Amino acid sequence: MLVLAKPDFGINLGITGSGKVTLATNDAKDVVDAVSENTVFTADSNYPGLQDLANLLKAVADLTVKLSDEMVPLVTSLVADMSGDVAGAFGPVLAKITEMKTAIGTELPKANTAIEALVGHYIPDQFTDGFGRIDQGLTDLETILGTLKAAIDAAVLQAGGADAITPAIVKKNVKPALVYRVVFSINQLKAYIPVVKYTIDSTLENINLADDYVVLVSSAVVASAATNTQLQAQISTVTDAITRTVETELDGYVDTFGTLQTSVGDLEAVAAATEYAQLTTALEAYKTHLDSLQATKYPALDGYLEALLEVFKTALPSTGSSGGITSDLLDSLILTLIENGKYAQFCFYKYYGLVLAFLTTIADNASLCFDKEERRLTYLKDSLPLITQLLAFDFDSILDQVGICDTVTDSTTLGECITTLSGFYTTIATEFGHKMQYVFDLIKAETEASGNRFLICIELVKLNLVEISEANLEDEIRQCALGGPTADDNV
Repeated sequence: MLVLAKPDFGINLGITGSGKVTLATNDAKDVVDAVSENTVFTADSNYPGLQDLANLLKAVADLTVKLSDEMVPLVTSLVADMSGDVAGAFGPVLAKITEMKTAIGTELPKANTAIEALVGHYIPDQFTDGFGRIDQGLTDLETILGTLKAAIDAAVLQAGGADAITPAIVKKNVKPALVYRVVFSINQLKAYIPVVKYTIDSTLENINLADDYVVLVSSAVVASAATNTQLQAQISTVTDAITRTVETELDGYVDTFGTLQTSVGDLEAVAAATEYAQLTTALEAYKTHLDSLQATKYPALDGYLEALLEVFKTALPSTGSSGGITSDLLDSLILTLIENGKYAQFCFYKYYGLVLAFLTTIADNASLCFDKEERRLTYLKDSLPLITQLLAFDFDSILDQVGICDTVTDSTTLGECITTLSGFYTTIATEFGHKMQYVFDLIKAETEASGNRFLICIELVKLNLVEISEANLEDEIRQCALGGPTADDNV
């Protein structure tokens, strides 16, 4: 029945095949509506980008369906229009086609830019290809509708008006083939939709796979992280003890030296001598070094130890405060999956188990590395009091030595005594500063060495367990993503 001629396309006479236009339009709408099916996704993991990417895909799907929903009633109305106003009948459809092309030209690049920022170019390339064909299909439909309108306009012109048009004039000017070209153009547009749906559906499938995998890995890592947290706490206990040891020893010297300065000032003969200023200057050189402890050296010490703890913390996969896993290896595998390249799922399943082993088994076998460095750092802590005791030798006899000068009654000899001692103290104060700095340089050097030794140990654990380095495994995954099943064989 839909094929039969009836009043349509702006005139009050039937045009053969017009019913097929309506049928093709409704069929196309069913295909477009399916684009947005099953696009709602809520991530169970906190892995960065999964929810954002899913939301962008849903937005593209929703826009596609929205434009179709707006277009279909206009085409249906055009087919049924018998107003005699041909321009008025065709106008809304042609305007909507222009609007759809504009929307594709403006909204799709925005979505593609956001998607590419998350996962690279594969999905944007697919969308650009798919919507490029849709855009061309809209152009073709616009052209054939324009041709159909021109044919109907010619019929109206020949008849002298829409009311005077006859079936013979319609048959002469509006050939059935022209209407069937409209049908073909709509069917062609319908044929361009599935590839867009494929891109959306396949990417969402991969996002779901990635989300499930991250949840699985997170559960395993959390179990391993409990052990790692305990081991890190043991290291932190030692580093805290290093800080306490250094500060207790050196703060004691600060107090002792302060008492020394007061006692020297209480020596009446020395304090009254003209040369006393030389002595106070020499003693102030010591105090300058001691004052630098709170100002610069203790903060630097905290920085050395915090940097070491960060090495221990980040060397193994762990869950952050948001529950997300920090791992370049995991990132490489998830990107390979959700970027939706040619070999996305193949490469994901190829390395699925290896990555899981890296992120869990290695963490479970890393306790030996922690134990070694805990012993070595404890040795450093125990050695520090012996090293810092060397500092006391530079000032613990000053009061007795200056006291001898204080017993001299001749002012000239007293002055010479003070001047001589002050010269020695000035030189010793310089070396005192060097030795104090050595304490902190030693801790800095040892903490850096400890961090590197720990990383070496972890790498060897990885090699023993998986027989491949993490960096090489990351590279293999990406090579597989780029080149397929055998691309990673020679990495």
